[in-house]
Amino acid sequence: MKNLFLFLCAVFIFISCSKADVINDAIDGAIDENGRTLLEVASNYPNKASWIENSEMKSRNGDAMGYGVYLNPNSKKLAIFLDGGGACFNGFTCSNNRDRYSEEDFLTRVASENALIINRNSDKNQFKDWNFVFVPYATGDVHSGSNTAANVPNGGPKNQTMVGFNNFTLVLKDLKNYFEDTGGITEIVFMGSSAGGFGVISNTLQLADILGKNIPTTVIVDAGQILMDETLLTSCLASAWDTLWNFSAFLPEDLDQTVQKTYEHDIQKVYEYVAVKLPAFNFGFLSYYEDNTNRGFYSFGQEECAYFPTSLVSGAAFKRGLLNLKTTVLDDLENWKVFYANGELHTFLNDENLDQTVNNTNLNDWIAQLRAGTALNVAE
Repeated sequence: MKNLFLFLCAVFIFISCSKADVINDAIDGAIDENGRTLLEVASNYPNKASWIENSEMKSRNGDAMGYGVYLNPNSKKLAIFLDGGGACFNGFTCSNNRDRYSEEDFLTRVASENALIINRNSDKNQFKDWNFVFVPYATGDVHSGSNTAANVPNGGPKNQTMVGFNNFTLVLKDLKNYFEDTGGITEIVFMGSSAGGFGVISNTLQLADILGKNIPTTVIVDAGQILMDETLLTSCLASAWDTLWNFSAFLPEDLDQTVQKTYEHDIQKVYEYVAVKLPAFNFGFLSYYEDNTNRGFYSFGQEECAYFPTSLVSGAAFKRGLLNLKTTVLDDLENWKVFYANGELHTFLNDENLDQTVNNTNLNDWIAQLRAGTALNVAE
């Protein structure tokens, strides 16, 4: 057990301190005044890293926060990235999870990141000329919560504001107003890594409802594995997450009338639901077979959610869970494709080249194919 504790400490410290998932550009021209609208930013600071303060968006500690943008007035294409950074559902996980996010945090991120997806100087970046929105993560709820007074069990903090889902609603409303004023959107890519990957799954429906179901849209889930295997996503773990974060609030009323398969937990139904309701959307799922980080999180569901867990979910068990998800659910959904790679790494989208290759297909090319609707399942 001591070895597991040390291992999880190393994993979660890496999550909270690493550069993780996005952004490479100079901060020259970034603005530091609060209260600017997207239209003002696009007019006065085109293609510059800019912070949009929103007093209604709340961090886990209750502080106001906002989100980052690069706006190109000459583009009608939109990429949205949900940031990662662990989760908060007990004392240990919360201690390694950010509870606030400021403009300074965003500008520091801008100055240090090197991910291809936001490198606006690289011709390899298929999003280099797009409008880019960076949604920070400081709610502990994988961007999926709507609990304004959460008390975290097992030594966790009390009275936490875990409203990541509500925060994203505010971002989407800003974007809707901006693009209605500037001529609309011709394409959307909605992506996120780690906690942001989970958040992409839970927020796709409201993105479609607010920005439009008829816009060509690609959804990329990076290391946000909601598994079907009941030995991994156990009943006690699913219940703990739902109770704390109030997952149920984002689930649609017609969920059970729409899905045809049988599932143990409501959150597992979302893959099928969005595939049915959004048939023109293209969905991509990225995962390493033995993702060390999320194996750690799923370990808290073992032994009836005993705290602290005595063993780590094995790489073999996690791989079985991923293959089970593919064969029992995703293979039956025409608009879902997977990119599965060997290894214990955690995320893909933070890579500076997106050249991770599986079966002679590199990820950057696969994302372009996914956008075009021609991607195939790629799995080692």
